[in-house]
Amino acid sequence: MLPLLTFIGGVPLKLATGTDLVHVLIASATAMLSHYRRGMVDLKAGVTVGMAGVAGGLMGSLLSVSLSTRSLQLIYLFVVGLAIILLFIPQKLDDQTYQKGNFNQAAGMVMGLGVGSLAGLLGIGGGFIIIPLMTHLLKIPLRVAIGTSLLIIMISSIGTLAAKFGVGHVHLFITLLVISGSVVGALVGAYVSRKTRVKSLRLILLSLLSLIFITVGYKTLF
Repeated sequence: MLPLLTFIGGVPLKLATGTDLVHVLIASATAMLSHYRRGMVDLKAGVTVGMAGVAGGLMGSLLSVSLSTRSLQLIYLFVVGLAIILLFIPQKLDDQTYQKGNFNQAAGMVMGLGVGSLAGLLGIGGGFIIIPLMTHLLKIPLRVAIGTSLLIIMISSIGTLAAKFGVGHVHLFITLLVISGSVVGALVGAYVSRKTRVKSLRLILLSLLSLIFITVGYKTLF
């Protein structure tokens, strides 16, 4: 959403970060409920990481005011690149045998602070980096990580959004246009996710991130 708003929609980056965050909040809440009904959300992990993300989001929002647009773009590129690398590392975790709530809480809180800071800086929900971090650091299966990441994003976005409103990084009209299709899209995506093999989900995410990395990297550097 962030590259679409800035490069195609012509929205200034700092304004796009707040607008995107509102979209992220609405879409994640809608999709999370759908995944939760299917038992693919770890509530304990989601609340632990999400609450840490609120603190990180507030710090990131304040920091974003002083950073240049180019600096924010380079940070975004680094995070996308890291997510791509993590997705190339295979994980063999079964969502049928995973015990919910059985994860490293300290690592989860650190991860929440980091991802929350990114949400504050860039206005991104961070699902693309939360998911590989959850599978590798917290050992949560991909399908459960997808559903749980939506809860994390929803919680961390609430606190971050207040800060974004405070610094004037939310454009209400553009936001309404963006979220008009996000609820339908989130429901469709959640349905397709349940019907799709884990390997295919990983390949879809990897392909999308690679496309974003190439596009944003080209426009940022050249």
